[in-house]
Amino acid sequence: MYGRYGVDSLNKAIMIAVFVLLFIGMFTKGTVRLILSPLIWFLIFYQYFRMFSKNISKRYAENAWFESKTKYYKTRFSQMKEYKFFDCPKCHTHLRVPRGVGKITITCKKCGEKFDRKA
Repeated sequence: MYGRYGVDSLNKAIMIAVFVLLFIGMFTKGTVRLILSPLIWFLIFYQYFRMFSKNISKRYAENAWFESKTKYYKTRFSQMKEYKFFDCPKCHTHLRVPRGVGKITITCKKCGEKFDRKA
């Protein structure tokens, strides 16, 4: 593998997608399975293509793009135990409140809207 790109988070996400599609394909018949099979094979081929690629800068840029698109969800998922998330009803800004404080009045930092929620 010297001089090859290897495995990154995008490759791991593609692998998870392949397993999910294989699981769905086990319980489907007909045209759905005909559509899923080439898609699964394409994803497997693309995963190996990325893994064995020598164009490291291009693969690194693809992974950086993927990381930038999934960063919000990763941080939100990792903070779910300590915080509860709400959206402002007026400007739809994402707000974070500590869990377990009971009923609380939340003030939006962006627009100043105040609303009550149970945290």
